[in-house]
Amino acid sequence: MSNLVSGLIVVAVAGLIGAIGLVVRVRVFPAKEDEEREDVAGYVTMMVGVMFALILALALVSVWEDRDSAEGHVATEASSLHETYLLGAAMLPADQAKIQAAATAYADYVEHTEWPAMRSGKEIGDTGWQLLTNLRTAFLNADVTTQARQAVLSDATTQISNLADARRGRLDDTDKRMPSILWVGLVLGGVLTVGLTFIYGIEQRFTHVGMVMGLAALIGFVLILIYDLDNPFNQGIGIDSAPFDRYFP
Repeated sequence: MSNLVSGLIVVAVAGLIGAIGLVVRVRVFPAKEDEEREDVAGYVTMMVGVMFALILALALVSVWEDRDSAEGHVATEASSLHETYLLGAAMLPADQAKIQAAATAYADYVEHTEWPAMRSGKEIGDTGWQLLTNLRTAFLNADVTTQARQAVLSDATTQISNLADARRGRLDDTDKRMPSILWVGLVLGGVLTVGLTFIYGIEQRFTHVGMVMGLAALIGFVLILIYDLDNPFNQGIGIDSAPFDRYFP
């Protein structure tokens, strides 16, 4: 099932739950005219709404910053690997073949093995680091007897170092998750925000039900959005392996 379908189901279920809750409340606890009570309820509802909005903003900023960090690391890693591949062309044919084969093997492993593991939250092994070591070794063992090839080796060493740093950043981003306490605040705030709307009585019953359903559906949509962004490599709105595909189709 796609993330889009799952999200729509969550939104629909949230709206339905809100409507059912309101109907149950009206049947079990019929509304009574009490202006003083509604004044207090309005103040409490406003405060809960403000605090819930702050928690939502904090959660969205947290997951979006993690996504931006991961996107930067992926772009740097792919770009450095491509530069290393191109620098290999300046070496002797035999060395060039080894260097470019090592770079291609690393890209293939990242795209087809590490990416599915990152999306599913599985642990990443040491194979990728070994492939990176093979790439570094292929350059260090190349014939650099001329001054031009020595300069290429120096540039390649810098690019491989940048590649390794970006890889470390990407793997760190894989393990980043929003703090659990924020999830507690999001769920509690959503329940309270929708629940407090049951206090008010509106003459047009269907209007009231529609308003509660819309609010519950919107909160459900925001929660599923935050959940999807919590893993920056999640399929859908997460980061894909497009930078590697672009350089190593």
